Amino acid sequence: MKIIPVPSFAFHLGFVITLLNVFGVSSQNSYTLKKTQEIQIDGVWESSEWQQAVEVPFPFEITPNNNTPAKKETVGYITYDDLHLYIAVKAFDDPQNVRASIRPRDDFKMLGDDTIFIALDPFADARNNLLLGVNPVGSQLDARAVNATTDDDRYDISFNVNFESAGQLNAEGYIVEYKIPFSEIPFPGGKNQKWNFRIGRRYFENGNEIELRTQTFDRDNPCLICQTTTELIFTDITIAKRVEFLPYLTSAIVGDRENESIAYGPLRLDAGLGANIDLTKNTALELTLNPDFSQVEADITQVDVNSSFALEYPERRPFFSRGTGIVNFESDLFYTRSINDPIFSGKLLNQGRKGRWYALAAVDENSPYRVAGEDRSYLGNAGKSFVNIIRYQHLITDKSRLGGFNMSRFYENKSQGILWGIDGLFLIGDNWRVAFELAHSSTQEGYQDWIESEDTFGKYTVALDGESYGGHNLYFQAFRNTEHWKSYIKLRDISPNFRTDLGFVVKNNRRWATVYHLYQNISDRKGLQSYGFGTKADINYTFQGYLKNVSLDGIFQIKTFGNTDMSFTYDWDIFKNYLGIDYRYLGALQWEVTSRASEQLIVDISMLWGRDLAYNEEIPDRGRAFNFFTSLTYQLSDQFSINPSIRYGQLKRLDTDQFFFKGSISRLTLNYQRNNFLSFRLVGEYNEFADRFFIQPLIKWNPNPATIFYIGGNQNTYWESEDNFNPFRFTESQFYLKFQYLIGL
Repeated sequence: MKIIPVPSFAFHLGFVITLLNVFGVSSQNSYTLKKTQEIQIDGVWESSEWQQAVEVPFPFEITPNNNTPAKKETVGYITYDDLHLYIAVKAFDDPQNVRASIRPRDDFKMLGDDTIFIALDPFADARNNLLLGVNPVGSQLDARAVNATTDDDRYDISFNVNFESAGQLNAEGYIVEYKIPFSEIPFPGGKNQKWNFRIGRRYFENGNEIELRTQTFDRDNPCLICQTTTELIFTDITIAKRVEFLPYLTSAIVGDRENESIAYGPLRLDAGLGANIDLTKNTALELTLNPDFSQVEADITQVDVNSSFALEYPERRPFFSRGTGIVNFESDLFYTRSINDPIFSGKLLNQGRKGRWYALAAVDENSPYRVAGEDRSYLGNAGKSFVNIIRYQHLITDKSRLGGFNMSRFYENKSQGILWGIDGLFLIGDNWRVAFELAHSSTQEGYQDWIESEDTFGKYTVALDGESYGGHNLYFQAFRNTEHWKSYIKLRDISPNFRTDLGFVVKNNRRWATVYHLYQNISDRKGLQSYGFGTKADINYTFQGYLKNVSLDGIFQIKTFGNTDMSFTYDWDIFKNYLGIDYRYLGALQWEVTSRASEQLIVDISMLWGRDLAYNEEIPDRGRAFNFFTSLTYQLSDQFSINPSIRYGQLKRLDTDQFFFKGSISRLTLNYQRNNFLSFRLVGEYNEFADRFFIQPLIKWNPNPATIFYIGGNQNTYWESEDNFNPFRFTESQFYLKFQYLIGL
């Protein structure tokens, strides 16, 4: 990679650290910016371009040490013009120690690279942080951080900002540059602005992760986004509203094997149009007509042979992934993939200083119909339906909020499901957060054959025979997080009649409580960066007062050499009732490890062994379970990576050598990233459970979040016996093309 020299700083890094150790470190609380002319974003430092910029130091190491003086020098530069915010960061290091590969946009393998992260809070109210990450070769990663109760719900990775970036290695480390359009950022109206911000730098030393920041970090404060507090002041900007059109064109040809050859059908062409229109600076309207919501990225196949409930898959469709942070519920009340094949959809998004609105309407031609049950879920196809969602969230303080929602789905033939409720999140004191969700559902069945079942729930039938009923869902969690302790109590109450036509609630008739308590400690030792241990207890009853489950978990976590995270969990089901049968002492040990010891290699391994139920047997029975998953990502060069993975599962009878099930899913992904926008990918997968093999080649051009070009295919093989086995004798073949181009006015 080309090394570009840059001018040396006036003082040496060692001298700076000496001063910091002698006099202490501090961070400035406010920066008033000076306006500049347009800056070329190329990762090459030109002092004349940045002469109006204010300098922002990175004096603090917050991981693994706690607000100690930074061991490596980092300096940020911030300025702006009428339409853009500009940020540059000089990260000093030996260029041989810098970890970076060319990544596609929003590739989370970039978390294993050296990275600069900018956090912006334009409303300065701790409602959310806009996170923009760039690695030393200019690859981008963005997300929205929200004030949530758990780490899993803290980040909205579907969030996108169309910004420009560049990065270059040089003789003294690397430089990254940002050009962020004001039109891409929601902020209060007016030409004079006061935002909160912080900047962080992630690097690796002896394989271990180090993080530096422009301001301190309080580990005892559970509200992470509340700690973005440094002010950024600038004036006289131009308020530009977005008017964007997204026309698209797709074509596909599909064939099936007939005797010795594939017979292809006619070439199918389709077109559609999307539009993003800023009605005001903080209100956006998004419309789609005949959208193409096909899945280009193949879902990672899960082992579902021993599951009595439907499996949830992540959302990859841009229209539904944008702006969904406000409709992410702890109780899974909304699941975007329940809107399967809309011919029209529209969304209205608003973010004001005190409130946020989300409204969606869609006509779905191929609607899934999911019914939750006590021990299993039921799935059918409901045909056409009309969907609408209204959501409002009000900010009470910068740390607390209250909201309300209404969701409805109206099917053909008079079936309908309506859901409404309220929710809230409150910070109590310095360490406690309390969250709740209360929802009520109203269901009116028609007379349809979408689900064929003779099962009942109370006095009602699962089959659709014109019944009407209502139900409720209650979620409550009190969460405490400090530097060393993480604890919560969670309560859930789901009535037998509760339905979520637009959500993913697969179990009902449950009343359960969960208590979790974990001790954690962070260390700066090479072989022991952090460790934690704790326990989790669950108890579960039905509404009829019958005990369903009692479980106790033991948890141990450690972060050790080479940025390696390991966790050990023993899940002991002391008692479980399934389909009216009592089972005792079902225990399983699970081991998980993730290692990012080097730039070249990422390793993910998980194993589970113990006792489990064969849920799909006519009479469920206990067996010896063994599940194994491993995934290796090897970066052969800055541009080429290989990712093999295997997922294995088996359940063996306790008293014989026979298996309830046994098999594996093997997958291989090859990816060549020509640059940050253009990539070539090949996926191959063999599913032993389904006797299926497929190959998916794909060429992808993605210069910004909205403009995309795909050309690829799916080649599938199914077989019923091993006679004349040939995985490359395809039984189904498909080739497709999609082009979508962002037109900004």
